Parts: sequence; structure tokens; C-alpha cells
Amino acid sequence: MIRNDLHVHSIRSLCGFHTILEITEIAAKKGMRSVNICDHGKASGKKIKFDVFNNKDRFPRTIQSHQGNTITILTGIEVNILDIEGNSDLPQEQACNFDLISAGFHSMAKDLASGKSLQSNTQALRNYLNRFPLDILTHPCIATFPLDIDIVVSLAVKYGFALEVNNTKLRLNKTDVGKLKDMIDLAIEKGAALTENSDGHTIDEIGENEQIEKLLKSMGLNGNDVFFNRNDKLLYEFLEERKKARDSQHPYGRFSEES
Repeated sequence: MIRNDLHVHSIRSLCGFHTILEITEIAAKKGMRSVNICDHGKASGKKIKFDVFNNKDRFPRTIQSHQGNTITILTGIEVNILDIEGNSDLPQEQACNFDLISAGFHSMAKDLASGKSLQSNTQALRNYLNRFPLDILTHPCIATFPLDIDIVVSLAVKYGFALEVNNTKLRLNKTDVGKLKDMIDLAIEKGAALTENSDGHTIDEIGENEQIEKLLKSMGLNGNDVFFNRNDKLLYEFLEERKKARDSQHPYGRFSEES
């Protein structure tokens, strides 16, 4: 079970199956502490209004389940990186209001998907980082969008974003496992942040990490020493650092008018 799951989709995304209240009940039943609702940007086919969701005066940050457990709700988004120029569907007017901005490669990046070029995908990520904020790079070792892991880990250290180990992608055999192992080893060596997430779309996926545990066992690693989101204090330190980065004039947080 993932204590703080930073990648969960609700029914607001076309791919999600549960409302936020249902996700709260699922998380409470599994003994979780918090979930980050990171529904997709509009390029996935559904335009979502984030203003109410991101308004802390209108949407609660903690919800009590029927079991009496209190679940913290983080407000996020999973942005789509769309092309080699680094274009994305991040709603820029809301950029500083999210608790976490995640981004990843998905099927709507058609040219990148068809090319399967390690160099092009890595350049797309570089270009995205020059224009938009990033707190978590989702499923960086997905087989359909290969990346140069050495460069990606170096970028994570430079810009401060976390690299995700994704349980559902492992379940679905969509992960280059050898590359994922290399990424974990290199991230530990260089000090890049690592997070374990479910990428949960259904009740059977949310908060689950059995494939991640299996992977760590094969590597002789203890997840408590690997993933910052297993530790509440480290998680909230990460959230605060990312918030400061977005609010500041850090090069990574500047947005061009054309973007």
C-alpha cells in the first residue's frame, strides 16, 4: 500500500472511474493518508476547470471518510508533453495554484509516439522544462516513449522534480524494467528524488504498490530508503520546496507569453 499516493485519476479525466469522494473512501479503507488528484490536461480530450478545485476556500484539503479516517487531498494535474518543442496543455493561469504539477508523455504526442526516438523525447522534456514547471515526471521509463535516463536524472537534480516509479505501468507491462532499474540506481547515486505512485484509475489500482515492492526486492532495496512520499515530513518538505519554486522567478518557473 502507498501511504501518500501522488498519482490518482478521478472521474473528471476520461480515464478515471471514481469521484473524489469515492477515492477518499477507497484510500481510507486501504489505510492511506493522502492522495494527489492529478487529472489530465485538455489534450487528453476533456477540458477541465481547475479554478474551484484549486481554491482552498472552496474545496477542502482534508475529507473524513465514513470509517472516520481523515484523508488529505492534494490538488494536481498530469500535463501532457505534446511535441519536441515542449508544448503542453498546462493551464498557465492556474500554474501556481496546484499543489503538484506532474507531466508525462501520452498518445496525443503523435509525432513523438510514432518516432520512438530517445533523442527527440529527451529534447522534448528539455524544452518543456525551459517553459513550464514540473514537480513529478510521470512514468519516465514507459516503453513507448524512451528517454535518455542519464540526462533525465541530471535534469531532475538540476530542476528539483521527482522521478516516478509507476505501479500500474508495471502491472500492464508498459515499463522498460531494465531502464527503470538503471534510473533508480542512478537517482540514488546522484540524489534525485524518487516517488512511488499507483497511477490509479480504478479501485483495484489506487494505492497499490505490489509490483514496485517486487522490483525493489529484486534490486535489494528498501522502499523506505528510496521514496520520499513514504515519509510524511519529507513529502511536505517537497511540497513546500516546489511551491516556492513555482512562486519565485527561478528559471524553471518562468512562463513565456507564447506558451
